[in-house]
Amino acid sequence: MECGHEVTTGSSPWDKIGSANDASSLPFMEIRYRMLGKAMDEVRMKRVRLEEEKRRGHVNDSEYAASLLKIIVETNSLTKERESIAYRLKSHRSS
Repeated sequence: MECGHEVTTGSSPWDKIGSANDASSLPFMEIRYRMLGKAMDEVRMKRVRLEEEKRRGHVNDSEYAASLLKIIVETNSLTKERESIAYRLKSHRSS
């Protein structure tokens, strides 16, 4: 089972938004925050589907392990980026 989404590591262009407390970037950060939430929901569903495929015997152990690792890495990347944006949104609103 292939995971379909490319996992990126390193900094995101979104990391630069809001760095100068630019008020116009707030809507973009809010949109990105929501989109990351949706992406995390999709990754959760991907994991559920992988588990179902494994239970049904449609995925062998090595495919399962490789796909699960990709899902975990993708989840961690999304989580870190979402937490970063949440921190910046909180800082921006409290200033």
